[in-house]
Amino acid sequence: MISDRSSASLRRDTRGAVYVEFLVAFLPVFVFFLCLLQLALLFSARLVVDHAAIEGARAAAVVIGDEPAPYREPTIGTHTLSKERQKAIRSAVLIALAPLILDDTVVSVGVKVPDSTGGKALPADAPIQPRLGEGMVRVRVEAVVVCKIGLANVIACEPFGSSALRVRTISTESAFPYQGARYAYE
Repeated sequence: MISDRSSASLRRDTRGAVYVEFLVAFLPVFVFFLCLLQLALLFSARLVVDHAAIEGARAAAVVIGDEPAPYREPTIGTHTLSKERQKAIRSAVLIALAPLILDDTVVSVGVKVPDSTGGKALPADAPIQPRLGEGMVRVRVEAVVVCKIGLANVIACEPFGSSALRVRTISTESAFPYQGARYAYE
């Protein structure tokens, strides 16, 4: 029951108004700060994925011209992108992404060797001779990055399957010059 104060005196009472104003102003600013932090983490992950694509393209420029023995291929001059050569390119990408993989920021990585900029990926054992004259080797990396900042991840990221994770897919492609050199080990 209300004490002997009238309803008119309650309307004039301003105690607690500063606290309510603080909450009204603070919560949107706090959510905005969390979103900025989440976007900064996504941008830094983008830089690492870009670096991984560059490292994959550099590895592809070496792996494509390498001798067939380390890749269990029968003869020199086959010029195919075998599964073993694709594994070597993928390993270079995974090594570059290792810091993000180890702290569970990256949960999935896809590595493809496209036939042209933005083109479709070459299948395993595809002949790569037409690409040698082009002078560039391309590698496309797609990484699924986990958004870890609570509340901001709901705003900045989308759900990941049936789990509670919120993720953002980062896709990038890099090219590296390839002059068609062949390596021979003695």
